[in-house]
Amino acid sequence: MPDSAIPFTRHTRSFQLGDASHEISTEVSRLLLHAVRYVDRDEAITINLVKKASTLLRPFGISGVENEKGSTCGLAPWQINRLKRFVDDRISRPISLEDLAALVRLSTSYFAASFKTSFGMTPHSYVVSRRVEHAKRRMLTSNASLCEIALDCGLADQSHLSRVFRRATGTTPSAWRRYAARADLAR
Repeated sequence: MPDSAIPFTRHTRSFQLGDASHEISTEVSRLLLHAVRYVDRDEAITINLVKKASTLLRPFGISGVENEKGSTCGLAPWQINRLKRFVDDRISRPISLEDLAALVRLSTSYFAASFKTSFGMTPHSYVVSRRVEHAKRRMLTSNASLCEIALDCGLADQSHLSRVFRRATGTTPSAWRRYAARADLAR
């Protein structure tokens, strides 16, 4: 079987698993040793065993198994939570792909694929959607100008906000604000 057909990748980084390390490492070792025995005989069994081992490691942010389509697995729950907090806490500042990948200790290419698997959209699309949601909240809860809201959402100016907002919602920020105000008065 060629190296490219092996359904897992090697990790050279070291990690601590805490109190559960002995039980988990024993089970992961058992599964992987069993998988090695099947590598040349039954690929489906090998993949299944490696996936089980990977599942045990995912809560610790360790993953390398690919799914049937050949794309990467999604992010671990701790990575998802950390990313959501990071984006929301820094919504008014520039957020780069490199910043996000470094935050969860992944390469940018692996991170981008894992992010898309977990969130169903690219990192850029997610950040833009959070900026639009933040703009909506600001428009509902303040009388701030659209220029102020744009800057608070990490966008360059009102024009940038309008382009991004229209692309995401199909309407302009001004029209959305008027509609939301009328809907609020109707309640």
